[in-house]
Amino acid sequence: MFNISQKEKKCLRYLINEISKAERSVFEIELFLDDDLLSTFENSQTIWISYPISSLPIKSFFFNWIIKKDYKPVKLKHIKFYLKKKSALSLAFVLVLCLGFNLIGMTPSGYTNHRIAPKRQWPTFILPDSSTVILNSGSEVKYFSDFAKRKTICLKEEAFFKVTKNANTPFIVNTTDFEVKVLGTDFNANSATSDQTVSLAKGKVNVLLKESKDEIDLLPNEELVWNARTKAVIKRNFDVLKCLAWEDNILLLDDEITEDALSKINQFYGVNFVITGSAIAKQHIRGLFKNQIIDEFIISLEFISDLNLTRTFHNNIEIR
Repeated sequence: MFNISQKEKKCLRYLINEISKAERSVFEIELFLDDDLLSTFENSQTIWISYPISSLPIKSFFFNWIIKKDYKPVKLKHIKFYLKKKSALSLAFVLVLCLGFNLIGMTPSGYTNHRIAPKRQWPTFILPDSSTVILNSGSEVKYFSDFAKRKTICLKEEAFFKVTKNANTPFIVNTTDFEVKVLGTDFNANSATSDQTVSLAKGKVNVLLKESKDEIDLLPNEELVWNARTKAVIKRNFDVLKCLAWEDNILLLDDEITEDALSKINQFYGVNFVITGSAIAKQHIRGLFKNQIIDEFIISLEFISDLNLTRTFHNNIEIR
């Protein structure tokens, strides 16, 4: 295996266009200020433009023409000099723009750590404060490198958190629609379905609904359900074992309407189930599927629900 430095990774991600516009702007400012990074980029670019099938777009206000102009990486040094002498206003504008994005929360560039759960995998990892996170299949979290000072997690889809108690620094989980603040507790947060949930196993949490600014406290075995489409808010008791079944590679469908179960099924198997009829959409499904691969699940679901499932193309599966 190759040992790749952090600077080489940055250059590679920039060249293959794997970062956001705001992150590209930040990188270009770093490139302007860091001679070592500039040298690393020159070397990476030389390999990149020499590779015969390299055709991915490199979109950049300052560096797009560098790649095109005679394919000479050495021009970067002249570019750096040019920017330093002639483009102070442009650099200042980009810097202010990037700072503005960070202040209003429009870019994830401030989050230096990023964890993604591959499809059909449920990874567990430990945060710097010893808290434990279990990611559901296809979910992801982002957090700061100085996590001891800024205990804020950005969550996409679903995760279970076992938070180490710290009375001085609250632990915060942010999704698009709500913010969960805790001091030490075990809870599940799910923003993957139309009914988004925060489910508390033990301890106490405060949930802020970002749209209405309402704050709701939860106690053990209580669950908050928020529907972004209807704006309905429900606080109810829940079964902890059923809620966390996915941690044990179990798909639990507890007398659910088919159309409501789709997001859970799709997330669990990393495929796209599609309903072809309105009557089927309202049909109820009940079943527990443990350690089953997709083909086994299809057979089981057809058997218990009297549904017909057909693979169409790629990962699409029709339910009729």
